[in-house]
Amino acid sequence: MRALLIALPVISLYVALAAVTFVPLTWMIRDIRPIYWVARQGCRLALALSGVRVRFVNLENTRKHRVSIFVSNHVSNLEPPALLAVLPRIAFILKKELRRIPLLGYIMGLGSFIYVDRTRADSRHHALEQAKQTLADGVSLMIFPEGTRSRDGKLLPFRPGPFTMAIETGAPLTPITVHGAGRLMPKGSLKIHPGEMTIWFHEPIETEGLNDADRGKLIERVRAVMEEALETGPPAAN
Repeated sequence: MRALLIALPVISLYVALAAVTFVPLTWMIRDIRPIYWVARQGCRLALALSGVRVRFVNLENTRKHRVSIFVSNHVSNLEPPALLAVLPRIAFILKKELRRIPLLGYIMGLGSFIYVDRTRADSRHHALEQAKQTLADGVSLMIFPEGTRSRDGKLLPFRPGPFTMAIETGAPLTPITVHGAGRLMPKGSLKIHPGEMTIWFHEPIETEGLNDADRGKLIERVRAVMEEALETGPPAAN
């Protein structure tokens, strides 16, 4: 109830005001950084108003490279705002349906977010080319390789796209495991339970010099890191 009665109305107003103010500013100065900053503050505000606390483990691993492809498990809609609020400048790769969200879908497009139509093969190729340009522009990528949220917290099969992007661009892959988000906001529910979630950033995995023949082993390596972390749980807070 807290999220529905307090967070949703406040964030809806926040998004509307931000769109009215910062979208025209972005057009005028041709710089996305102000609206990106506003989006990050909005994510932090939404989590706080919903009673969600986020603990970060090894956050320094997110800044070891100029750009990276971040890959995370996916069990809840709480993960994207929590990650956007703390990661360096990133662009998400999202399903095309999210483009239809009023105002927010348009703003995400301004932020270089990449939309993929899963029903069209040419859309995936176009997304790959956009991803290459995004990385070349100094913007990291945030991808959920499972492609959808897991109901039971266990990793679903990984789609090959993020790993192909990493190999073709030489960008490092940084695995992320999110713990506790499914308990706070399960898949299929709009209700948010106050509590704590933990986001654990693992050591980046280098991809320089790899080729298509190495993709399967790369997927296995990233998956092994994430499965072990989900099984053992994150380190205890100091």
